[in-house]
This record gives sequence, C-alpha cells and structure tokens, in this order.
Amino acid sequence: MPLPDAPDYSKRIYELLKETDLENLSYAQFQGVAEKLFIEPENEDEMRRLVLIQLARMAVRGDWDGFLTGGGGGGGAPTDAQYVVMALNGTLTNERVLTAGSGISLTDGGAGSTATIANTGVTSNVAGTGISVSGATGAVTIANTGVTSLGAGDGITLSGSTGGVTVSSPIIGDLVAAQYVTLATDTQLQNERVLTAGSGITLTDGGAGSTITIAASGGGGGGAGYQAVLPDRDGSFPASNRELYLVSCMPPWGSTQGSTTSSTTASNSPYFRPFVSPVGGTVTEIQVNVNSAADTPDYTIGIYSDSGGLPDSKIAEATISIASTGTLATSTFTGTPTLVAGTQYHFAWVRKDASGAGNFTAENPEGCFKYASVSQTYPNLASVGATGVVVALSGSNNVLPATITTGNLSPFSNSPIRFGLRWD
Repeated sequence: MPLPDAPDYSKRIYELLKETDLENLSYAQFQGVAEKLFIEPENEDEMRRLVLIQLARMAVRGDWDGFLTGGGGGGGAPTDAQYVVMALNGTLTNERVLTAGSGISLTDGGAGSTATIANTGVTSNVAGTGISVSGATGAVTIANTGVTSLGAGDGITLSGSTGGVTVSSPIIGDLVAAQYVTLATDTQLQNERVLTAGSGITLTDGGAGSTITIAASGGGGGGAGYQAVLPDRDGSFPASNRELYLVSCMPPWGSTQGSTTSSTTASNSPYFRPFVSPVGGTVTEIQVNVNSAADTPDYTIGIYSDSGGLPDSKIAEATISIASTGTLATSTFTGTPTLVAGTQYHFAWVRKDASGAGNFTAENPEGCFKYASVSQTYPNLASVGATGVVVALSGSNNVLPATITTGNLSPFSNSPIRFGLRWD
C-alpha cells in the first residue's frame, strides 16, 4: 500500500534502486541515492520512502544493534578491527589487551574515565662502550654502535662463545713472580726486594710519577780515603767542654800549632779548606776571631759538600759583619748546615766587596797538612812552601757559588781561617 497522500510510484528512489534486493543493498549504495536528495517539502514522499528502505535493509541484514547505539548508517563498528582494549571481548576477533610491562604501571579509572600509564622507577639510561641510547626516558632505544667481535690483546686469551666469554692472561703468574725492586712490600708480589738506604746513603721518594733520588748522606764525603775517629759531644766530657768544636785544628786537616799570629790574605776569589765533621746533626753556630776592625769588609763564609776530595755543592752560608775585634759568632744561615759525623766537607770564605783587608785569626800554613797537588816547576822540594794548603776558585769574585766547577780550582798558599762549630 502506498504511503498516505503519496503517489504509488517513486520516480527517483525506486528507479535508482530497482533490481537490487535488500540483502545485497550496501550502505554505500543507499548513501549514494540519499545524499543527492534535497530536504524540501516537494521531496517529503521520497524521504519517507528512503527511511522505509533503510529500515527494511537493516531488518534483513541484522544491523539493529549498530543502529540503536549510534553506529551510523554503516551498520555499526567492525568487529575485526585491531582495537586496544582493557580486557578481551567475546564479540571482537582482533583486539589487543593493554598490559603494563617492566618499569610501567597501568591504572584503570573505569568506564567513562581514563587509563593512566606511568614510569615506576626508571630515571635514566646510560650507554656503555659500543652502545648508544636515544629517545626520552619513556621511549628509549638502545643499540650496538659497532662492537661486532672480541679480540685478545698481548698476553690475553679468550675462550667460550660470545654469550659466555672467559678472559685470561697466561703471563700473570710470571709477572707476579718477577724479582722487582720496590719501595715497600706488596701482598700481590712474591719476590720483590725493598730498596733500602744503607750507611752514608739517603733515599728521597718524589712520589708516584716522579723520581727516587739516591744520594750520599750530607751531600758527599766520597773524597775522604779514611775517616778520623773523633769524640762525640755525648762523650764523658763536661757540658762546657762539648759546646764548641775547633774544627780547623782537628785531624786530619787541622793545624798542629795551637797559637799563631797568622792572618788571612784578603782576596776576591773564594778559598776552600777541607774538614771532617766530628758530630752528626745541624750546626747552630759558626765562630771566627777578628784581629782588626779597621778597613775590613763583610765576609761570606760557607760549608760545601765533598766530591772526590774537592768542594762540590754549597750546603749553607752566613755573613760575618766585621764591626769589632774578638770572637764573632753567626747563627743565621741561608740553607741548613746538617752534617754527618765522619764525613768530609769544605769550609769556604770570601770578602763581599773588592775593598778592605779582612784580618782574621788563621791557622799557620806551615803547620797544616797539604791536600792539593803542586806544580812540577818548583826547582826543588825545599821551596814548595805553603802552596796546596787551600784551593782558590776563579770566576766567582766576591760570591760563594751554589756549585763548584773543578776546572776553575787551583792550589794556593793563603792561610786558612781558624773556625769553630757548635751543635746545640
């Protein structure tokens, strides 16, 4: 029966859809006919017929559920789509259940709410050798940047597969058993020897990456062919007799004459005379005696180490300001005069400017042992005189140098200054 007040025949819809049954009528075909229909009073009958056909089509195809839930004219959502769901569904055939993996939490707020994904503890990703890390903390890519194989270096062997590699050194045992010289014992070594300073030797360790210096104690002394045995200050003498050692009168290089009127000869060149230290320790004072304070310059006096019987390096020096006659003492030194008992050293003196005489009580050269060679040009041994009692240094006027150039030394006949040392 035709629709009320409508013609019994549709010149549009029925004409376009004729020879198409309801089972095979697709939504696309239906849409193609319907969307060309203008919404106006003249088309009211056509729109009624359009609704009638759609209802009939859905009844035949079984699309009522999709129609009632707003699935649209397409007949509802497809059941085979790759949905991400919170739980499996009996109607769907290709869904995936959202699941939290390692370091991730998943909180379901329920229907109509949210599903929250959170990081449960991973705060950073660090790349090791041959590994790169890219991306944010929530989406990190870790990749091998080039390590494809393992190779054994010198003294190393590799065994096993990549999944379980053993690294070993067949020469470690030989290294541990080697006879090393060390500065201290080591529990990992088997045959090490600890480097130790013996008598007359000092070891100075500069620390890791530096040097260890081996030196003769007191800076030298190898020039003495023998050592005189002298009483130490800790002997049985009264304390008052242990304070000052008159070193310039003691063996083996001292004078054999106790009283003398001899005095030094002023010179711009430094002079040197050897002595053997009777005491070990740091000198606290040097004493000399001044005969005249008239027209006398200041003098520099010093103590040098010995090398091969000749002065070598300056250990300490002091200034004697000649302002009066009598015994003058100095206890202010540049350098530390620490001496070793029984070791040979050299006493040195030079005036600090080129004027003035500088008159000190000195040892008589005729009563001193010679320790330097003499020239062969002397006509006979009877005329050698006092030459060789001291040595003079050229090329260092009015200054005691830090080190001595032995080629600038020559025997001389000047009288050596009488001096005493104290170790308080």
